Amino acid sequence: MKRPLALAALCLAHLSPAATRPAAAQHALADGGSYDPGVPTPRQVLGYDLGERFTPHHMIVRYVERIAAASPRIHVDTLGRTFEGREVLLAVVTSEANQRRLSEIRADVQRLADPRGVPAAELAAVRGRVPTILWLGYTVHGNEASGTEAALGLLYQLAAGRDEETRLALDSVVVLIDPVQNPDGHERHVQDVARLRGAFGVPVTPGTMPHQGTWPSARTSHYYFDLNRDWFIQSHPETRARVAGFLAWWPHAAVDLHEMGSNSTYFFAPPMQPVNKNVPASVLKWWDIYAAANAAAFDRQGWSYFRREGYDEFYPGYGVSWPILTGAVGMTYEQASSGAGAVRRTDGTVLTLRDAAMHHYAAAWATLMTSARRRAERVRDYADTRLSAVGDGARGPLRGVVFEWDAQGRADSLAQRLADNGIEVRRARQALELNDATAYGESRAGRARVGAGAYVVDFAQPQGRLARALLEPDAALDSSFIREEIESRRTGQPDRFYDVTAWSLPYTYRVRAWAVRGPVGGTEPVRFPAASPADTNTVVYAVLPEARYAYAFEPGSEKGMRTLAALLADSVRVWYAPKAFRARGRDFAHGAVLVRVAGNRDSVHARVRRAFAAGGADIIPLSSAMVESGTDLGSNSVFPVRPPRVALLGGAPVSGNSFGFAWYALDQRLGYPAAPVDAGAVQSGVLSDFDVLVVPSAPAAALERALGDAGRDRIAAWVRGGGALVTVDGATAWLASERTGLTRLRLRRDTTRADSAGGAPLPADVPGAIVRAVADTLSPLMAGVNAAELPVLVFSDRIYAVPNDLRAGEAVVRYAPAGRLRLAGFLWPEVTARLAGSPYLWTERVGQGRVIGFAGDPNFRDLWRGLLPLFGNAVLMGRSY
Repeated sequence: MKRPLALAALCLAHLSPAATRPAAAQHALADGGSYDPGVPTPRQVLGYDLGERFTPHHMIVRYVERIAAASPRIHVDTLGRTFEGREVLLAVVTSEANQRRLSEIRADVQRLADPRGVPAAELAAVRGRVPTILWLGYTVHGNEASGTEAALGLLYQLAAGRDEETRLALDSVVVLIDPVQNPDGHERHVQDVARLRGAFGVPVTPGTMPHQGTWPSARTSHYYFDLNRDWFIQSHPETRARVAGFLAWWPHAAVDLHEMGSNSTYFFAPPMQPVNKNVPASVLKWWDIYAAANAAAFDRQGWSYFRREGYDEFYPGYGVSWPILTGAVGMTYEQASSGAGAVRRTDGTVLTLRDAAMHHYAAAWATLMTSARRRAERVRDYADTRLSAVGDGARGPLRGVVFEWDAQGRADSLAQRLADNGIEVRRARQALELNDATAYGESRAGRARVGAGAYVVDFAQPQGRLARALLEPDAALDSSFIREEIESRRTGQPDRFYDVTAWSLPYTYRVRAWAVRGPVGGTEPVRFPAASPADTNTVVYAVLPEARYAYAFEPGSEKGMRTLAALLADSVRVWYAPKAFRARGRDFAHGAVLVRVAGNRDSVHARVRRAFAAGGADIIPLSSAMVESGTDLGSNSVFPVRPPRVALLGGAPVSGNSFGFAWYALDQRLGYPAAPVDAGAVQSGVLSDFDVLVVPSAPAAALERALGDAGRDRIAAWVRGGGALVTVDGATAWLASERTGLTRLRLRRDTTRADSAGGAPLPADVPGAIVRAVADTLSPLMAGVNAAELPVLVFSDRIYAVPNDLRAGEAVVRYAPAGRLRLAGFLWPEVTARLAGSPYLWTERVGQGRVIGFAGDPNFRDLWRGLLPLFGNAVLMGRSY
């Protein structure tokens, strides 16, 4: 009989039907012979039993290293480091015999992952000998911390256990344990609780300070991103490291262990609808197999649980949705949260950290034993799924996607990101003639010509399901699901949309793309680095020749924006020439950013070279203001770009996610400093030290309360005196209120129901759709973006009305007419007519300053790389024109 470990000291049952744990089980080492006494228990290293308190990151690392040193069953890799410098660990746990042949096992799983060209007999031999590869990821949300305690318990059991079940698990499975997927957020949670923990522990009353945490909660990463949505976007080093580790092992099953509301019980797969249409059929079978094992384990204890409710598998960026599309059985497990470690629930019971950790441990062990006992079947189904992806991709109605190379580098960035997701990308050696191709945003197929260098992704590859899910123009929602949602909405029921319904990467990267129905020839493989550390320039450039008149580079690209940001941050005087010209044989179709030699200090050449190295823009030295064609560079249309001192509003009630998106865009994409400013500090006059204030999304009424009359009036006076106010998403509704007095923009008010029944309008909160917008390309806010149409995200119910006295240059970007509005995702039936023609990006001169309002969030999850120039121009140039 397997002995209890510290985590399971309160009656955690053995998961074998034939055995049970003693009702009054003591600490694991009390029974001696069932465990290797040479492997330290959690208490011996941590100083407490698991479940007594939350374990900080440095102690997690210490314990994992100690048991790895003591047990030949564990090998530990440091996959990467977070933005705050904490290690991202992966423990590789299996039998001593398997540890000795890990390189052979990894070679085998690579053959299964890409079975093309492998003889059938060899594949059969591999399937017969390879262990199941099981990935267990814990605590991707920092304050969902019971998972980490359960992970440490499982590590001890596998490292020290001597019973038959543990040996079976170790012989049959390679267990990959990521004990804390979000080290930075988890550490915030641990410290929040520790600071408020008294001599009597934590209060069990929900709503007390230990259960609240500090703004914006410990759920998110250093930049306040939700890492459970980052798997294909890979904005963070944690995710890039994790995905690289996943692609090195190609797991056959993957579990992401979370927490939910304290009054819930326990959730495990199968999920609710909708399920992404690219999910392999065999995964549905295995959801039921694993669910039966979990249910049996919980039933033996009398624990409650549920399935098919609350959590879907539609968006492909979750920590289990992404693995599913590689062929793994991905499963979300959700445990009711113990909050700060003990919380009283509405039924009067107190849920403790130990309880929560026990439940996670039980589910993980049931999953592990199922993976061991059904190894041959799981490995076979995985291998078949990888092989069928190739055939299904070749036979499907959509064979692949071609996207055009662009000089601004968006296509290069997209191709790199796909490669980082393990997707094969090829490139056209010469111009391509595409037959039966449908341009993104259009409905009719036809012929298209695409220039040399275009990228081609063929879905007939082992990663074809993931490639299709990320690139297809529109992710299909089941029609019956939509009918049910519309009917539920009419009767006042909540919707079941769990996340955005559209994310097609050609739209979010703003590349020209075509869906093709047949194979594309004339291509060659593209070789990328194994991972892209930060998508920043690392090339060593040649010496930049000195200019006599000015240095020029085009705006709009990420390299161009980073170069502009580096120049402004270095106090270099910069100008913007908005009109097209040709100089030195080079066409500047978007105009150009100029650094005039005469307008700067003698050190300008060295400073430009420094910015050149930091940003990587293609800088052209010019010897004269006279151009070969177009507008001369001494024109009155050329205006100086004044270096902005940027403040970023934070603190309650600002959305932590939106704050983080903007902070990340400024820090990591633009490379420009911004100072966080709490909403309460605005009243004190802090804005006098800044020229630009970025206000991330926040509920309008709550933002008004946080600022108060004094704060609102301070902002208004500051704008009229020359400041630039940039509002994002919900904060734009605050800007558009009459009380601010800063804009003529207003929220649109609808007074009739879509079903003509009268009364209040039906709720129209769009669950994340992609729509077409029409742009005023003459606006400096569109510098470097000369496309008249561009895709944008709609993810709210806020719709704005332009004033009757609309002036030129104010409605910079507007949603397209109804007939051409929707590109991808779900819109409620009446939303199209409401949204059409309303503004997405609005600007208005106010006194000596300017307001700039985004109806949505252009920085959303670092996914919308095609909208980065709009945000960058607003921040870097918004106060200058």
